[in-house]
Amino acid sequence: MKFGIFFELSTPRPLTRANESAVYHNALEQCRLADALGFDHVWAVEHHFLEEYSHCSAPEVFLAAVAAQTQRIRVGHGAVVCVPEMNHPIRVAERAAALDILSKGRLEFGTARSSTWTELGGFEVNPDDTKKTWDEFVRVLPQMWTRDEFEWQGKAFSMPSRNVLPKPYQDPHPPMWVTVTSPGTELDAADRGLGCLGVSAASYEEQERRTREYHRRIAQCEPVGGVVNDQVHTMNFLYCHEDYRQARAVGVPMVNAFNVANTHLYWTREAYPTRAYQMLGNVGAAMKAKKAPADDPSVAKGLPEGVGVGDPEHLVRTIKRWESIGVTGINFLLNAMEMVPHEQVLDSMRLFAREVMPQFRPASESRAPVYTPAAIPSYAAAKG
Repeated sequence: MKFGIFFELSTPRPLTRANESAVYHNALEQCRLADALGFDHVWAVEHHFLEEYSHCSAPEVFLAAVAAQTQRIRVGHGAVVCVPEMNHPIRVAERAAALDILSKGRLEFGTARSSTWTELGGFEVNPDDTKKTWDEFVRVLPQMWTRDEFEWQGKAFSMPSRNVLPKPYQDPHPPMWVTVTSPGTELDAADRGLGCLGVSAASYEEQERRTREYHRRIAQCEPVGGVVNDQVHTMNFLYCHEDYRQARAVGVPMVNAFNVANTHLYWTREAYPTRAYQMLGNVGAAMKAKKAPADDPSVAKGLPEGVGVGDPEHLVRTIKRWESIGVTGINFLLNAMEMVPHEQVLDSMRLFAREVMPQFRPASESRAPVYTPAAIPSYAAAKG
């Protein structure tokens, strides 16, 4: 079982420059501590224009700072938005390789296609094109990282024959992932040999079913890159305290605040663009069926099963359940919506590392990933 920390860099109002700076620098301190405590990963999202919810619009810069201030913890894009209007694929390949070099081979490369109209519309992106552009990105990036000459004539972008530099530190390239929110995306990941990052399921039973099908499919995959990444990580929250009731008193409001903010993104008319994002439309329909507005406390008052809020004994039981259904890693939001004082976040991390993490692995276990090598497919230059 791998343990990571995951950042949205939420910044509640008032949106002052001082508050934004504090969020960033507190996050860096949490990363330094995570490295010292033996956590495996730091992940940072890419979001744009989402006031309060996420101010993490330049994760490649944040992760470069993390890499410079840590020694062993792996740094992960969770994930790069694979839309050319936001990120040209050549620049994505260059930045990722440079980050892999600066971190001495600690990069984990997650991919995504964005999910809100606030973001897609801000860059004038057609939502119905994002699945196709994501697929093109994940196929061409390994080519850019491994070939001395690469040219492409595609639908998302084109380029003449060039050597994209630098090349990654890891050979043949960093492990690749896809963020999984919509049901079925885990199968897209499996078919391409990509890891599942942040599988979002409503219950243990649903998670187990989706994980089982993912592993069945990835065993027959046609990998897009030079490694098959068959890992399944889920996103969770973390607040650990010796006293269970105190942990819930602090952690439950944090989880609920995030869930309300998250629901608002999908409740507003701008948030679910078209038929290409049917999952988002379902959120709105479900909320209407409840006949309650998105900010009604009754919508978020109960924590889903498996949330990482409690004392160490509770967290051990919770994580063992996730482990039993095939989850290989858990990435924790430490301070969603900045609801918890920074020093308490650090105390929670220390207690978790001391009392919980040793239950799941030997102290000497390496943080280096183990992935299955694969032959990188060769695409014709004129492939569309």
